[in-house]
Amino acid sequence: MQTMKKLLIFPILFCAGQALAFPWYSSGDHIRGADLMTPTERKDYASKLPNMKSMDECRAFMNAHNLELDQRAKVRGVALPPISGDPCVVMKTMGRIK
Repeated sequence: MQTMKKLLIFPILFCAGQALAFPWYSSGDHIRGADLMTPTERKDYASKLPNMKSMDECRAFMNAHNLELDQRAKVRGVALPPISGDPCVVMKTMGRIK
């Protein structure tokens, strides 16, 4: 019986993990350079990122985002944290993009 419960719980946990793959992006507050973005830009970013269809599209989106924010940081004389992690690779690993 315990084995059966474990077998039933695993798929639920697996799906929950996929649903929560980018929980910190959903608010738009934990994006690199979020403080240099307007609330609308953060919302747009958070809605566009999970809807990328290909690795090329995702990489182009992320490159444009990072270049724009690097430029804003330079103009304002602030330093952004280094880029850490790659949401495109995460989405590819999860099977969301090809």
